[in-house]
Amino acid sequence: MEEKMLVKKQQEEDKRKKRGFLYLLGIKNRKMLFLVLAFLLTIVILSTSAYAWFTSNFTVSVQPIDVQVSSGSGIQISTDAVNWKSMVTLADIQAGYTGGVNKVPSAEMSPVSTVKAAYADATTKSQGLAMYKGTIVNDVNTGVMYLDSVQELDTSTTEKNYIAFDLFIKLDYKATEAAPTQKVYFTSGTGIDTYGAANTYIEYAGRMGFVVNGNLPSSSSVDQLRDIKGATGVYIYEPNYDVHTQNGLNNGRDNYGITGYTPEGSSTEVAYTTTGNAQAVPYYGVLNHFEYDEDEDPNASGYVPSGTRLNSTDATKFALVTPDFQSAANNDSTFEFMDMAPGVTKIRVYMWVEGQDIDCENTASGGNVEFNLGFTLEPSSTSTPEPAQP
Repeated sequence: MEEKMLVKKQQEEDKRKKRGFLYLLGIKNRKMLFLVLAFLLTIVILSTSAYAWFTSNFTVSVQPIDVQVSSGSGIQISTDAVNWKSMVTLADIQAGYTGGVNKVPSAEMSPVSTVKAAYADATTKSQGLAMYKGTIVNDVNTGVMYLDSVQELDTSTTEKNYIAFDLFIKLDYKATEAAPTQKVYFTSGTGIDTYGAANTYIEYAGRMGFVVNGNLPSSSSVDQLRDIKGATGVYIYEPNYDVHTQNGLNNGRDNYGITGYTPEGSSTEVAYTTTGNAQAVPYYGVLNHFEYDEDEDPNASGYVPSGTRLNSTDATKFALVTPDFQSAANNDSTFEFMDMAPGVTKIRVYMWVEGQDIDCENTASGGNVEFNLGFTLEPSSTSTPEPAQP
């Protein structure tokens, strides 16, 4: 009898060894194993369903950063209202001035979004644009892409995902009653491009923004110039409006429901294309902070899809952005910026990758971007082509 008990005990021990870690987990049959594996798979899905605006986790950042701001004859520029130059560099922007808040990412930048509205509390010295960083949430029940947004404050000490700085522009000329202002143009070199590594075409999603804070006579003190704060004009500039990648068009179709446009006077929809002279694709910028409610039950009676989905036009969360300036890829003409009075005009400048642009998608991540901004008083001999509006 004792021998039989020993044999039985050995057989049970052998079974335990064969099952190994399953017994350690308390799993004693295959049904339980499948339940555990399903649970583990669910954990993986939930923990990897939210990334930065790029929906993939391979590369979620854009490596900058080369910034140049220049001016032509008759225009002087400065980042501190003391040292006036015809060109300011990245080092000048980073230095800024006492009390000013300039932001340049140290190594990389991720997509953000904004709308064409001044933010009064950008800094104690300047009004600016409110920037929001988005995080994609993929609803595992429906497969729909949703967005969470968090504001990135210029004044916070954390690393930013955009460039922001105060720029002072000096025009010294005698204004007359007939000509109280002078037209200032962007130079033909103004725009966003890539450099260095292989092109990912992330520049197609790039933007620049300008919040004009005000103007004072050149004879004003340095402190008075630095203290100019207001919002006499807010402008957004979209370079490379006429080119899109095929992946970007697919992103627009799949996640934003954008498939084409209907030309004025026609009832026939025309597809957006990847070639030159393509149409500028409209987009809705992020308006404020919001979170996707993961507890919403899509099977509940009377369920209404969340206003945070990517193709949402919910006016409490998103706003249609109509850029004030658009230039085609490889544009070689100047184009008008604004009428500027004599003296010193203070502008808060922003440079970023727009997360709501259809060309901001997985395959475009990881590129190197170059921001070039120039001002001149001399228009081109040929007029700048106007982009076709959808």
